[in-house]
Amino acid sequence: MLASIPIPDTNFGPSTPKYFSSTGWWLFPLLSLAAIFLFCAPRAAAGTSGLPPIDARAYILMNADTGAIIATKNAYRPYAIASITKLMTLYLLFKDIDSGHLQMDQRFVPCRTALQTRGSSMFMHPGLPFTVAQMILGMTVPSGNDAAVEAAHLVAGSVSAFVTKMNQTARKIGMLSTTYYDPDGLPHPNNMSSPYDVAVLTRTIMTQFPQFMPFFGHKNFTYAGITSPNPNLLVGRVPFITGMKSGYTDAAGHCLVATGTQDGVKLIAVILGVPSFHNERRGFWKASWQSLKLLDWGFARTLWLPAAPHLERTSAP
Repeated sequence: MLASIPIPDTNFGPSTPKYFSSTGWWLFPLLSLAAIFLFCAPRAAAGTSGLPPIDARAYILMNADTGAIIATKNAYRPYAIASITKLMTLYLLFKDIDSGHLQMDQRFVPCRTALQTRGSSMFMHPGLPFTVAQMILGMTVPSGNDAAVEAAHLVAGSVSAFVTKMNQTARKIGMLSTTYYDPDGLPHPNNMSSPYDVAVLTRTIMTQFPQFMPFFGHKNFTYAGITSPNPNLLVGRVPFITGMKSGYTDAAGHCLVATGTQDGVKLIAVILGVPSFHNERRGFWKASWQSLKLLDWGFARTLWLPAAPHLERTSAP
């Protein structure tokens, strides 16, 4: 087991304009609403024991340390999960690094299959080397499908062998409603999981490989001269957020796994199927906001409401 892993500088080339406007117009509504919710949540909670409305097809809120389930909606039904799939790809990659088969500073050039993978990308180029650390960031930040396919080849030799390993591992750790058909989450009618299963996998990563968690906390990643933002808009902006993974397809809608820590308590929020927008940035803003509401309510319930049960009976003026 690695005691600690230094996180490299993510600026591996000259920066190009980011996908989001430099004026940051999208950030101000998020932060404003977050501030309102964070500062007003105790007052609102004092008048109700209910969860605020979460606009999503399904969700779960879990205590990462104990596995206790705090809130659910359709949590045990399988749904399309898009790039949330990459959490299993990352888990198997972490296991391979931990075993000594791969090292963080090893350099490779991308295989042909990775270069031909469509969809979201870390922008691998023929002959342009990358390190294993860069490949991890290529999955955790821009959700690169090319990085996921490359990881599959490095770990198992082929995508098909890796997918077999993904499904075997899912059963082994208790993910009973999950089927994987690819390492990247590109659309497939049977590539599905439940919020509960995703939370189980997330908890497993957090428990077994805490040394890798800093990889999930980057707002941006630069490779091949291109800077990509993290679609999880909570990362680097809300202090207690520690990660973790976004996903989007037409079938899945906008999905987000968000993790946070306050006063030693670690929570996992899995939200699947936030109604989609044609504007993908708007969709991830909404997914981030739903996750923030769920996590903040969970921390309030976990940390201070149990010690002050009389507040449940207090009516708001």
